[in-house]
Amino acid sequence: MKIPRSLWADILLTFVALIWGLSFTAVKDGIAVIPPMEFIGLRFIISSLVLGVVFFNHLKKMTLQELLAGCVIGFFLALGFLTQTIGLAYTTPGKSGFLTSLYIIIVPFLTSLFCKKFVGWIPIAAAVLAFVGVCLISLARSDAFSLGPGDILSILCAFAFALQILAVAHYVKKYNMYVLTVIQIVVTGVISLAYSFTFEPVTGVLPGTVWLAMIYTSLMATCFAFLAQNFAQKHTSSSHAALLLGLEAPFSLLFSVVIWGEVLTPRSIIGSALIFAAILLVEVIPSFWQSAGGRKGTTVS
Repeated sequence: MKIPRSLWADILLTFVALIWGLSFTAVKDGIAVIPPMEFIGLRFIISSLVLGVVFFNHLKKMTLQELLAGCVIGFFLALGFLTQTIGLAYTTPGKSGFLTSLYIIIVPFLTSLFCKKFVGWIPIAAAVLAFVGVCLISLARSDAFSLGPGDILSILCAFAFALQILAVAHYVKKYNMYVLTVIQIVVTGVISLAYSFTFEPVTGVLPGTVWLAMIYTSLMATCFAFLAQNFAQKHTSSSHAALLLGLEAPFSLLFSVVIWGEVLTPRSIIGSALIFAAILLVEVIPSFWQSAGGRKGTTVS
């Protein structure tokens, strides 16, 4: 039986979320030794060099429109990483995760706004459900809530990641996805390193632990992940993609428990359950309605 491309897209997006969930532990090791934006910049530059070699033939045929489209996607991606990283200096990781997760619920509303078409109550309900789930996971260690400069930057990060998802959805159906992937990664690396050279201390020799983290995040969490995201979004909606990528939160919690020995709380367990419930809401209910409609149509005829 041939697997539909939409199912492959869901599998890829879920795997990307798993990879990004594991990358939190790798990044934590890396930025404990070198400045955050230097780590991110080097990660994306290494990724762009690898992908540039692999997809050199595609890049030779790159058009100006593809270049500009990749730059737009890369700008939003770089803006997301910049605001998230800078915001972390002024707020707690829990609040940053909570506010960044807003992209799950921002995407369907921005889709309705830009496309001038209502995305439907099921995607919106699922987005809200998933957002509450991520909030419970992200705020598992703290009950306090107030808005400061770091929190505002984290909210801007959520909008940046939402716009990156929408930009991918818009351009990937029109242009070469390999070119778009390489260009967005190059742009993110250049902007991140430019910020690092301007505002962060310069690091000399990188220790082996940093290189291990760099290799994993460069090859898996960047090269493969963004290539897979671009492919998957050719065969699914931006709202659906945002929801599946939201699995990053429970996956990061799982790996934190397994690798770092973090203790699960009732709040984090409920939050993970809500995210899975949101995905089931999107995946199962529309299929059930379509099946019911098909059976009804058969009966009438």
